[in-house]
Amino acid sequence: MAKVIVMHDAATPWEEVRPDWQAKYADGDAGLRFKRLLSHGPGMPNMQRTEYRPHHHEPPHSHPEDEVLFVLSGALFHGREKLGFGDAIYVAKDTTYSLRTEDEGASFVRVGFGELSEGLA
Repeated sequence: MAKVIVMHDAATPWEEVRPDWQAKYADGDAGLRFKRLLSHGPGMPNMQRTEYRPHHHEPPHSHPEDEVLFVLSGALFHGREKLGFGDAIYVAKDTTYSLRTEDEGASFVRVGFGELSEGLA
């Protein structure tokens, strides 16, 4: 059965990550916020718009699903690789990786593909 689902960013509230998730932050890390654009369901991906604030650092971690991050603004760093507007990164499930921002922060769309798609919530 074909489906078309329209998501309106303006109608979706910003959320902060769970307090226990923030324990991953280093001292002084400004953190992040996100919007749930599409919740995972049977045959559906999980999609979020996420903003990493300036000088945010994601410690090495992995997810039990494949994911794609598409940069909308700012700069996102994976090691020495700098990703800017229009750039994307694909991370296979169970792959350990780390991301960070510098002075400008970054905004991106994250799409998770998998049975256990949980996102940030």
